[in-house]
Amino acid sequence: MAQQFNFLLLSCLSVIVVASSFFHVSSARSGLRHNFLDSEKPIKNPNDPTVVGIATFAVNEHNKESKSNFQLVRVMTGGTDVIPDGTVYQLEISASESNIITTRLVAVLVHPDNVKELISFE
Repeated sequence: MAQQFNFLLLSCLSVIVVASSFFHVSSARSGLRHNFLDSEKPIKNPNDPTVVGIATFAVNEHNKESKSNFQLVRVMTGGTDVIPDGTVYQLEISASESNIITTRLVAVLVHPDNVKELISFE
């Protein structure tokens, strides 16, 4: 009887630990997205040619690095942060590949001399 109780207790604890780790991973992912787009200065017009150009740069650089074939559909939202190395544009974009449209989070650093650097493409 004691062995059955110990087995039942161990099983319940295992289920709780596994379930809590799933909830933790889920909340961590949503927190990453929130922090990613929590920029110092929100972008007022995602259709601004400068913003679209930066998003296009991000897609093209990612395609070169990963040998993929994404195409920019549109910039949905974003923001900028000024850092010592330049301005970081954090953008949420829609991109298509093989007729499948997905949402991507990209970050591009624009240096003071206007040189762009892809930081992240998720």
